Amino acid sequence: MNQINPDQILSSEEIKAAKDAFEAYDKMGYGTLEVEELQKILEEFGHKPSKEELQQMITQVDVKNKGFIDFEDFKRAIAIYKIIEEDNEEDDTLDAFVAMGGNADKSGTVDATKLIQIIKSDFKMTIDIEVKMHKYLLRD
Repeated sequence: MNQINPDQILSSEEIKAAKDAFEAYDKMGYGTLEVEELQKILEEFGHKPSKEELQQMITQVDVKNKGFIDFEDFKRAIAIYKIIEEDNEEDDTLDAFVAMGGNADKSGTVDATKLIQIIKSDFKMTIDIEVKMHKYLLRD
């Protein structure tokens, strides 16, 4: 993951937010952050990296073992965490698909009645799922 280009992974809004957060924690204006500050910033972004994930990010971005993170390292760390989150989200979606009757190889189908029942009863969502599903099915 050291080869990743954060500018291709992060949106311009995410890069601006990362720059703002980086500068807010770079109190001395040296253009660097300590490793502990990375976790605080990630938490401000709403991420809760495990110690293992945080250590993995640090190892991947601080390849010269400087003991601190500059902005380019920081952007790479944010991009890595975004990739990890997207992978986890995809895994969760596949798990839900399988639990509802689909196959692990992403084939198969899910019964619409069962899906509606789960959305309304189990998750107590108030959206009009029948209308949304009908509109989606008409698109195909």
